[in-house]
Amino acid sequence: MDWGQAASLERPVNFEADPSAPPWKGDHPNLRFAGQAILTDVVGMPGGGHVAIGYVPPNWQPAAWTSADGANWAMHAVDPTTPTFPVALAVGADGVIVAVGRSGRLPVAWTTADGVTWRRHPVPLAAGSEVAERMTSVAAGAHGFVAGGSVGPELLGRHASFWTSADGIAWHPVPDDAAAFADAEVRAITAFGEGFVAVGAVGPAQEPTGAVAWTSPDGATWTRVDEAGFSGGTAVAIAAAPFGGLVAVGADLDRREALTWTSPDGQHWTRAPSEPSRVYPGRFVWMTDVAAIGDIVIAIGDYQALQRGTAIAWVSRDGIHWDRAHSAPVQEQAEFYAIAPRGIGAVVVGSFGAPDSYVPRIWISPAR
Repeated sequence: MDWGQAASLERPVNFEADPSAPPWKGDHPNLRFAGQAILTDVVGMPGGGHVAIGYVPPNWQPAAWTSADGANWAMHAVDPTTPTFPVALAVGADGVIVAVGRSGRLPVAWTTADGVTWRRHPVPLAAGSEVAERMTSVAAGAHGFVAGGSVGPELLGRHASFWTSADGIAWHPVPDDAAAFADAEVRAITAFGEGFVAVGAVGPAQEPTGAVAWTSPDGATWTRVDEAGFSGGTAVAIAAAPFGGLVAVGADLDRREALTWTSPDGQHWTRAPSEPSRVYPGRFVWMTDVAAIGDIVIAIGDYQALQRGTAIAWVSRDGIHWDRAHSAPVQEQAEFYAIAPRGIGAVVVGSFGAPDSYVPRIWISPAR
């Protein structure tokens, strides 16, 4: 509930001003903040500390950041290939950290033991066609790693897809299931019991029509769950709750209300009733991630009045009723993207200055 900005965060060298160029003309670098990057996910490392993943414009090159204390972060190269977009992280039982995303039109994965040195691994196509494929999420469980994503163009319709891996290195596409995967994209996966539960969106990428869930005993076979409470919303994150069952978060289709759902088993979902803490009259609001920390779940997201947003957090003890945190000055003009536990608190990655610039930011709670 109390957020402070990390003391130091190493930033890339880009959009630096050319002193010899005439100012304020065209795309002169002075019109942009220098040192931009988009942080997409963060996890705790087995030996302590955290690793974050993201990508760096203007060439869209992947990068990672590590921290021993959550307050000071160093940047590391991941892969020289461009354009490449890592978007999700997971930590296996053996301590291997896996990142997934896409490189050009292909799905791709990386592994690391320390967040500093990374190895790239090709991923077989799920559809085996010329259509773009992407990994959007990954989780580690009793059966190894499972990644989810979609097949299809950047806009228009997509088809959900899954991959499995015992070690994060060798990946195997799950055979297509037309009934379970049609017209959908996987947005998030979590281990639950001995299996996995995933959530996502239905409909075209630019105009989804609702949320959807899937359950799997092993990551290799999936059952689709279409609930009435999923209509009119998109689910973008999921977590196993400390009070039992699962919590998923997202927003309605117009981003006028932050939405949450609870489930005892991944097969039956209940949408939480509307409440003032998740609505900003006349403004946009949405949740981007959720994590279990102690005996509560913390959801993060943003609200937006006109152009720039404000990062915000919510806390719940049951997944139904949510208390909205106050916004500190370090959250103004910022966006929260991903959250991970940090001792009794949390660490969040995001950016400052969107939608014009994306200056990387990391926050910690409790603030210090």
